[in-house]
Amino acid sequence: MFGSGQGGGAVRLVPHKLLARDPRTLPSIVDHRIDGTEGAVRNQGQAPACTAFATAAAVDHALARWGGVNPSVSVMQIWSRYRSPRVETSLTSNVGQSFGPEPLWPFRASEAAAWVPCSEFSKPPRDGCGQPVNDARARVVADAATSEFTEVEYLGGTPDTTMMEAKIAAGQDIIVALELPTAFVPKGRPGSRYIPHYTKSAGADAGHALVVAGYVALPHGAYFLLHNSWGPGWGDGGYAWIHEATLRLWTREVIAIDAEPLERVVGSRPRRGRAETTCSGNLVPDSIRGTCSPACPDNSPRHDGVCPIAGQCPAGMVNLTGACVLAAPVAHGRDPETDITWSCGPGGCAYDLPRSSDPACTGNRCRASCPAPDLALAKMGSSLVCIE
Repeated sequence: MFGSGQGGGAVRLVPHKLLARDPRTLPSIVDHRIDGTEGAVRNQGQAPACTAFATAAAVDHALARWGGVNPSVSVMQIWSRYRSPRVETSLTSNVGQSFGPEPLWPFRASEAAAWVPCSEFSKPPRDGCGQPVNDARARVVADAATSEFTEVEYLGGTPDTTMMEAKIAAGQDIIVALELPTAFVPKGRPGSRYIPHYTKSAGADAGHALVVAGYVALPHGAYFLLHNSWGPGWGDGGYAWIHEATLRLWTREVIAIDAEPLERVVGSRPRRGRAETTCSGNLVPDSIRGTCSPACPDNSPRHDGVCPIAGQCPAGMVNLTGACVLAAPVAHGRDPETDITWSCGPGGCAYDLPRSSDPACTGNRCRASCPAPDLALAKMGSSLVCIE
């Protein structure tokens, strides 16, 4: 089930260690349930499709961040494209694809399990394996697409919990693949169920993918909020907390993803345009329009023509779209390995790149901008993208 973390993902052009927020500026508690952006708690039953369920949960959350009422995406559609317990296969088979709504193709554990290739089993299951996907049903849900899976960023095997906190505080859910003990049962009082620390797993094959949807920083370390796919009877309505030490010990893959609705409601986040490949003088690309503009007084690139106004949000936050989001670090620097330079204000970062870093560059050096909280410039395929 554990993946290699290779291929199909967004690659940061500036390493996280060179352009990271000060951990002291992060909120002490983030819970995306409170934000109202967490999707449904599903139940995978006996199907080995936890990777599809984790992907669907993270996509549901990403779509909710855009505003409006976006329907839950179809786990069956996601699973039908790869039909393997391996997490990297789940993502590479779906990135760049569109998703349709779950009601058009609700999950059926027996059908989903029957699609798994027989080669995945040491002994073929009683109900069969390697069965063909229902192509007619797949076409119906594809024709009713509501969203697109846009980005994947592999964050490695051993989790950097400070980086995870920054991503969660910026609004992202994170997929993790854990090696589980024999019993993965939350303890504690209702409202604060937690996974007890364990020092022995049930084996390398006892892998499970699920979503991290929050954290709380305590004097004895951070706890992270797990959004599971074993139904609302597990933990607190399908959620439980896990200590950072346990998470670091047993995590085998950490992945951040993003998705966008195909139709946006008025007032939702605008879609970013491709940045200008050159800007003269001290001009930098607007982080949404891509047009060359003067930087804001606080050194942020303009965001759809607008500069952030100081004092509108709590410390460490910035208002760009009518809501307070996690601000970018106030920083500037140069990566000696790539010759990429950056200058950041609370509203985002502007980058100056050599031609070798950007295939679309028409000059010797080019510029691009990214808004907070998605301040990091990355390359996905041949395209530049902005990620948290």
